[in-house]
Amino acid sequence: MRLRTRFAVALAVLALVLSATTLAGFVLYRDAVAAQEHDELTQSAESVATQLDAVLAEKQRQVQLWVEAPALVDHGSISQQARLSSFVRTTGFSGASVIAANGTMMALHSQGLSIGEQQTVVGGDFAERTYFQRAMAGETYVSDPVRAETGNFIVTVSTPLYEDGEVVAAFNAAFHLDAGDLAEIVRANSGPNQGIRIVANGSTVYAAGPVDRDADVISANATVSGTGWTVSATTTQAAFESQLWQVTMAQAGAFGLVLLSIAVFGAWLYREFVGNIERLHRGVGSLVDGNYGSTVALTGATEWTELEGQFNELSETLAQRRTEVIVLNRVLRHNLRNAMTVVVGNADRIAERTDEETTAVEADRIRRRGESLLDLADHARAIEGSLGAKPEETVRRSVDAVTEEVAATLVEEFPHALVETDGPDDPAVLPNGDVLLVVLDELARNAIVHNDADVPTVRIGAAVTDGTVRFTVADDGPGMPVVERRILTERFVETPTQHGAGLGLWLVNWLVHWADGDVTVDVDGGTTVTVTVPCEPGTDAERA
Repeated sequence: MRLRTRFAVALAVLALVLSATTLAGFVLYRDAVAAQEHDELTQSAESVATQLDAVLAEKQRQVQLWVEAPALVDHGSISQQARLSSFVRTTGFSGASVIAANGTMMALHSQGLSIGEQQTVVGGDFAERTYFQRAMAGETYVSDPVRAETGNFIVTVSTPLYEDGEVVAAFNAAFHLDAGDLAEIVRANSGPNQGIRIVANGSTVYAAGPVDRDADVISANATVSGTGWTVSATTTQAAFESQLWQVTMAQAGAFGLVLLSIAVFGAWLYREFVGNIERLHRGVGSLVDGNYGSTVALTGATEWTELEGQFNELSETLAQRRTEVIVLNRVLRHNLRNAMTVVVGNADRIAERTDEETTAVEADRIRRRGESLLDLADHARAIEGSLGAKPEETVRRSVDAVTEEVAATLVEEFPHALVETDGPDDPAVLPNGDVLLVVLDELARNAIVHNDADVPTVRIGAAVTDGTVRFTVADDGPGMPVVERRILTERFVETPTQHGAGLGLWLVNWLVHWADGDVTVDVDGGTTVTVTVPCEPGTDAERA
């Protein structure tokens, strides 16, 4: 996978992980918000219930304090009526009455009734009223809200009136639920998104805030301990979702900012690293393809700028070296070969025309040295032609064709030598057959030239195994010297005291490694050089 693709995949995976984490966090947060909202509603309902209970307890204490006055049991007296009037003016109650033990109302003072209306009520029978019965039973009692004719809900607090230790009447104090402390508590705890309502006997007797029971609501309840009333704190689902939506948008904005930061950071990383690496990769590829002199333009940190300068300097150096090698090789191959051809020709003519043995020997020495230099020029030409070739420019050859062609050339050039071949059992093809042709020819030629036997023997074999072909060049000569073996099998560096005799074995070493192969040498009663290189399955037609 290319670096650009890996980089894009890494950024995509990072964004995906962040998205999944954010989504999971949002789901958990939503659940937490819902639980928190319910907890807040519960706390609000319990707080209102506690406050209502405290207010009702205070009202009971007020009523109990006022029954200490003897005038309240003096039925029909002016002092009894005055006591009731003073109670209403002093406290937050809207009305007060006294009901005798037989259930007859004896006195009444109410802010909502005229004197005539009050006189109409006085004398009525209230024996069936719960608050009267509970007071006559000796209990201070807070009644459930009752809807009056005006539509308002009225709560009555009743307590017994004693005379000589006996309950002789009931003192009753009434107040409107939608006025005073109770209503103020409910309104204070309600708001645009939270409603508070009081429920008694299954009916809502007072409410404030959004308490639409037909809409989807989230609610929590608490009980007023003194009365058993239910306080319900509610909020609409729409209000909750609106709040949640605002939080969601805030989270989405934060997540978008994170993704934008990742994108900006990714762009910076690409420009700072990936882009430079790709340009450097293309530059190295150009050098590998032999396009010396290619340059790269890197951006960013100082190190990239320095690397750009170093690469371009190296590329220019390689281009210069190639030019120098081409010039030197041309001089070596052309000028030196032409000069040595003249030298060898003149040496032959001198040897033919002289009768002096010394002159003939020296002329022969000149000829042999000239021929050696001509061989050197041939090796230089082979190096330039083979090592300068690109993989797509090489010629495919079958293994059999390579061994047979090398043998045929050697038999023609060295008729006194014995050249044998042993081809592989299975057909195989060498993608760079012309390169191996040069390798085997050089090894076999080297074996014959350096063999002092009357009939030098060279055997060229080939065996195909698991996608590779193993060539062997075996001779019966004196054995390859150690220095030459090291040239073939090691990363050998010549020194003034240790060096090879020419370019032939260096050529073999370079070409084998160029073909992704390796070389081994075995010296035992002769020399066997083994060259192993990759091959491809062949056909009988290619073999023929």
